[in-house]
Amino acid sequence: MASEPSLEREEKDTMRLSGLWGELSEGFACSLRVLSFGAYQDVADSSQNPDNAFFQIPRYGADLELRPDARLNFRGLEVSVKPRGNLAWMAWEDGARAGDEEWDDDWFINEWLARIRVTQSLFVSYGRENLQWGPSYLFSPSNPFFMDNGRSNPKREVPGMDFARLVWLPGAAWTLSLIANLDEGRQGFFGPIEFERSYALKLDYAGQEGYAGLILSHKEGDRSRMGAFAGLTATDALLLYGEGRLSRGTSALYPQEADNPFGASIEAVKDESNSLYETVVVGGSYTLEAGPTITAEYLYNGPGYSDDHANAFYRLRKKASDSYNLQGPIQALSRLILSRTADPGLRFLRRNYVMVQYVQNDIKDVCSLTFRWVRNMDDGSGQFIAIAEYYLGNHIQIFSIGGVNPGTSDSEFGTILGRHCMIGAEYTF
Repeated sequence: MASEPSLEREEKDTMRLSGLWGELSEGFACSLRVLSFGAYQDVADSSQNPDNAFFQIPRYGADLELRPDARLNFRGLEVSVKPRGNLAWMAWEDGARAGDEEWDDDWFINEWLARIRVTQSLFVSYGRENLQWGPSYLFSPSNPFFMDNGRSNPKREVPGMDFARLVWLPGAAWTLSLIANLDEGRQGFFGPIEFERSYALKLDYAGQEGYAGLILSHKEGDRSRMGAFAGLTATDALLLYGEGRLSRGTSALYPQEADNPFGASIEAVKDESNSLYETVVVGGSYTLEAGPTITAEYLYNGPGYSDDHANAFYRLRKKASDSYNLQGPIQALSRLILSRTADPGLRFLRRNYVMVQYVQNDIKDVCSLTFRWVRNMDDGSGQFIAIAEYYLGNHIQIFSIGGVNPGTSDSEFGTILGRHCMIGAEYTF
């Protein structure tokens, strides 16, 4: 027969295990989203994608995506993971692959995170994340890690990259972060643009009437940059904000004369420049009494192409396109040039842009609408995006995301797609 002390120990052990299991159960949360959608893409006829041979964009597509999310908070530890499974069908009607069909599947972890609370105000973490900040809709120039903020298509996830972070909260309104981007993770880099480790020191302030952030960053083998953003609640209905970055020189690629069959190349000719290049977004949002919010933004992109740069860029691209299917060394040169013109290291190619956006959420508690118009003020091309989301009960949402890119073949928004649309449903469990 067990002695009384042994019984007491067993009871205490059972209680500890029960309490531990209760903590784990209370701190664990998971969800599953299933997306299914069909897509249509009207390929633009441009010198960047001759006969759709360079990008090989499918005309039709259908996707089934599994997006489970899991998170555990246990005492001072937080762990989360976002595995993904995608099944895709694609069909081509343009170029060399016209008539082709293809099935593809992809299984991966888009984001994961392990974070430890060292003290009440100090946190250390490592993982694969999509780190976003800043108020701008067009893109976040203060963010040295991601060019895409994911706001043009909320159903497409931005691929995560690997970060180590140290976060300190010195006061209720202040946050100081040390961030190291150590691996490209799921983020692909195209053409001559390669991943390089980068580091940032970020200071955030969040008050009752406004917020602000300052970011100092450095990329290995590249340059240091300073970024900043701020927002102010001017009235109950009006929000004003701004965001930007400043760097000495730029790694962007620019056309220049060269001794080759095309008479030009595209190179990082301002890489060692001492000139300062600024990118600034200023904007504001006004919410009407009826519910919709109107937002306007202006972007000045200092490193963007001038008229002379743009004309030389499109001339060079046209020569490379005309030689794309030729045999011999000129074909290799053509493909090198097109890989560089496809991504010259600029989120926006020119210098002046405006955006106007209309958003109305929770229409009769079931519908949300977004309409966005972006215009390149330098070449006259534009981009119109319409997003509609409709809830069928608590777990099912149907959505439609479409766009039209008016512009000539020698313009920014008319280069890749003329029109595109995706229609689908999202199931949340």
